[in-house]
Amino acid sequence: MGQRTKLALLIGAVAVVVVIGLVIGYAVLGADNQQPQSQPSQPSESSGAGNGPSGNQGQAPSGTALLTDASMLSPDQAKAIDEDRTWKIELTQLTPAEDAPTAACFPGGPLEGQPTPQQKFLRVLQGGSGKKAPTALHEATTYNSPEEATQAYAIASRTLGGCTVTGSYIESGHAVSGVGNQAAGVVVMDASRKQAHSVVLSRTGSVMNILDAAQPSKALAMSAVAEALGQVNSVQCGPAGGECGGTAGVKEGPPPMGGDEPGFLATGDLPPAGAKIAPWVATQVALPDRDFKGSQCENVNWETVSAKSKSSRIYLMQESGANFFGLNEIVLTMKNSKAATKQVGRIKSSLAGCKKTVLTASVTKPDKVTSVGAQNTKIAGWTAVVSQKSTQGTAKYRVGIVSAGPKVIYTFLNPRGDFDFTDRQWDTVAVRAGERASQVT
Repeated sequence: MGQRTKLALLIGAVAVVVVIGLVIGYAVLGADNQQPQSQPSQPSESSGAGNGPSGNQGQAPSGTALLTDASMLSPDQAKAIDEDRTWKIELTQLTPAEDAPTAACFPGGPLEGQPTPQQKFLRVLQGGSGKKAPTALHEATTYNSPEEATQAYAIASRTLGGCTVTGSYIESGHAVSGVGNQAAGVVVMDASRKQAHSVVLSRTGSVMNILDAAQPSKALAMSAVAEALGQVNSVQCGPAGGECGGTAGVKEGPPPMGGDEPGFLATGDLPPAGAKIAPWVATQVALPDRDFKGSQCENVNWETVSAKSKSSRIYLMQESGANFFGLNEIVLTMKNSKAATKQVGRIKSSLAGCKKTVLTASVTKPDKVTSVGAQNTKIAGWTAVVSQKSTQGTAKYRVGIVSAGPKVIYTFLNPRGDFDFTDRQWDTVAVRAGERASQVT
């Protein structure tokens, strides 16, 4: 906590600008010092002259306006999202207005580094009436070539994977197949509006699509949203020169790579905490602080533990004030996956037996967490809640420890009053840290 106190004074408004700037800069330039792993859904530039759903890849007509009303999500296609709803078109705009609605995690306006589009269509559909009725926002953009669309998709993917919109955070990631040349999906929770967004981003030839299906609290099925966009793709793919074959499929996976430091948590991975919704800010990556003690139950010296490499980062919520509520993340690269699994096991055993060695401590039964990272990397580990009694009261800590291939990823949270995560949110953050670590070598 000593380092958090020092760093909190340096973060402020300047840090917010720096973090956002780094997110944009990284989306354009990529990481200099780390080599990203490829994502589950990659470009498929096969040759051919297919003009319909059964074709592979056509040639997009040069200078032709590809998008029409028929290219956009229709009420009948929206039935795939929720067949029990009667869907109606609420808004259609060619060249959306500045105040037009946007998909979750997208701030509005052109993204830095994206090519100038030929066309941009926006359509919003409503699934019935009432406060609980779902909505579907479909945005389609055409570019001069598949290469420009690929560049635009990469930047949009990083934006979605970083999700820097205050109050929104990524609950889960999904690998999407069978929808154009490239596709990815995330579930985004909007805490300010209490909405759950199922978002699928795709590219077919020279056209990029975003479909955001939202409703209060509970996310709509990602498979249903992908199916709806797959129907749109079957109309667009021939004229756009994109992939037309395949059936939409979805499986769990990491969100698209995002954040200013690949391999570490993005600020968009962290739920807001406290009574007031506020952004998270992060420090630069550095070696683990020699003074960091965690919950005092881990029984590990991060400075001397044997590892091929070590790095650490701190995330703080400014609104916590003097509480200095925040999260520590430490990443170790071990000799191999076996060594990483053993290190996770040692820390888990220390947590479970802490009450015997630290008489002021009590620890919940470790909760097993698992996930799948990039390149089907297995993510596995544990979370626990530690309470430490002192003359000043009882301090609560959340601890997470997972392995991802040869990497060990440790996360630590110090709840303070209203500043805390739920057990489910903490489990998600712990495995998300492993997913992020698996996205770089």
